[in-house]
Amino acid sequence: MNPNDPKLTPAPAHPTPPSRRQFLLRSGQLAALLALLPSRKLWAATKATITMIKGPHSPNEAKYEAAIIANFAKIAPDVTVNFTTYDWPNMNAQLAAGFASGSPADVLYLVDLVYPAYSQKNQLLNMAEMIAEPGWKAERANIEPFAWSLATSKNGVWGVPVLGAVYNIFINQDLLDKSGHGKTWNKSYASMMAAAKASTKGDVYGLSMRTKVGDFAFWDWFPYIHNAGGDILNADWSKNGLENSGAADAMQFLIDLHQAGVTPKVGSLDTQGQFDLFKAGKIAIYHGETPQINELLAKPPGFKWDVAMVPPGPKGQTVMGNFGILSIAAASPNKDAAWAFIKHWASAPEVGRFAREVSLQVVRRDIAKDLFKDNPAMNKIQRDFVPRVKGLQPHPQILKMLQSIWPVAENAYLGNLTGKEAIAQMAKIIDGLV
Repeated sequence: MNPNDPKLTPAPAHPTPPSRRQFLLRSGQLAALLALLPSRKLWAATKATITMIKGPHSPNEAKYEAAIIANFAKIAPDVTVNFTTYDWPNMNAQLAAGFASGSPADVLYLVDLVYPAYSQKNQLLNMAEMIAEPGWKAERANIEPFAWSLATSKNGVWGVPVLGAVYNIFINQDLLDKSGHGKTWNKSYASMMAAAKASTKGDVYGLSMRTKVGDFAFWDWFPYIHNAGGDILNADWSKNGLENSGAADAMQFLIDLHQAGVTPKVGSLDTQGQFDLFKAGKIAIYHGETPQINELLAKPPGFKWDVAMVPPGPKGQTVMGNFGILSIAAASPNKDAAWAFIKHWASAPEVGRFAREVSLQVVRRDIAKDLFKDNPAMNKIQRDFVPRVKGLQPHPQILKMLQSIWPVAENAYLGNLTGKEAIAQMAKIIDGLV
């Protein structure tokens, strides 16, 4: 499991349903918001001590952060930065305790699944004026538009997107070549099904994807829904976005895959169990995530492998990922110093080096081509996959929505529901939470 995931901790409760003024902006709306802001002098740090809190992406997190802080000290010697971490499984509890204390960390690394609940409770600083500063225009433009959408709502901009994880497919090229579908398996869903069937023999499965809610199975489900023009919510977040789209057909395809005898038994294997089978040469097409690439490189399996996207659907070919932003606590007494540090952390040299160290992707377009040049699979993910990311709609209830609808998906994978029935049930659950 990628440590960027906040496990199963629910999004913090909020006292009232989200208003329309808290709906996510698309990229054009971000530009419109910035255009309305008055220009102001460069936000500059003064003498201060600030704290940053973040979940660890590596056992060496403290070492990597120390390097970033040391470089910051060279350009802002009057600012002292203290670094601390939260535990991913207890992230919400630890963050909530910090906010409740009245003295939360100044700078917070928050993932897209959970930050909206904090912004709705006015615990995060609206950073729209900061990111609009003239001297940061080029830096702002270097960040992918989809990433700004993840950090933006009608009320403001709640952080600077920095990095995250992409969910890709791994293929056993030898198995696919042997099946006769090595060059065609990802041309369409039909060719994917044909390749999976042709590769399934004995104890070898043609395809595997996560099915259990505890394994964040919805990461593997999302590209098929997005490729069909569906989403959890509609454009203005007033109701579900699954009905009146091609989501039912996409869901039916996934049900058919799990009923075709080409996958491990639904619910029988967790993420690690499926990855272990792939490494053993027992799965031809495996839905995984990019941090697993380095494990395959460190201990090469006995077959040729590669990374790939989900085949194109009727509305496009997307990639799923979840990402983190650097936010400022509304209660921070040192907001200018916090902003100066965020600009430094998000700069190309710092975030690029950190991404390489922890094997995650950046959202900066200016360094995508050269990042991971010594690692072709990771470079391919960064260069070709990240621009195709269609991420989460960061509604304050998004994690609860996903957790609540997933038992329906698992029941459908078992063959107990049609795609149309499953999507209808999911839609009802989502509408109840909106």
